[in-house]
Amino acid sequence: MALRIEHRKMYRSNGLIDDFVVYGAPEEYLLFAYLVDKAIAATQPIMMLTESNITVEINCADFIKDQLFTTLENEQGEYLTHADWEARDRLRIYGNPTILRALQQFLIDLSGRGKGYSYLCEYSTTHPYAADSPEWRLHVVP
Repeated sequence: MALRIEHRKMYRSNGLIDDFVVYGAPEEYLLFAYLVDKAIAATQPIMMLTESNITVEINCADFIKDQLFTTLENEQGEYLTHADWEARDRLRIYGNPTILRALQQFLIDLSGRGKGYSYLCEYSTTHPYAADSPEWRLHVVP
């Protein structure tokens, strides 16, 4: 079993924004946390497959500011056509080691909370979530 991600396109006065609803059992969030930990030590992005057509890519980069940043892209990060834009299937997470450790602890805590949901922007009380990142609502389902 794996996390299930719903991608919703939300229309706002400032344009189209991406929004994600994630569903997973506690053990799936623990696996997510484990992969974040692997990404901190890795030199290459760590991939996490989901039940959806979206793959999560976790990137640890020291040059990233002290904030968590996420974006939905295609593998190449290029959009030469509208079809390229509509085919985005790589949900990238960027953070430096400190940020990713805070994300890892958030996911561990989330897995132990029981049924309910939290927003990714709540991952830390000391580090911000990038304002231009899409919102994620993370549901824990038994």
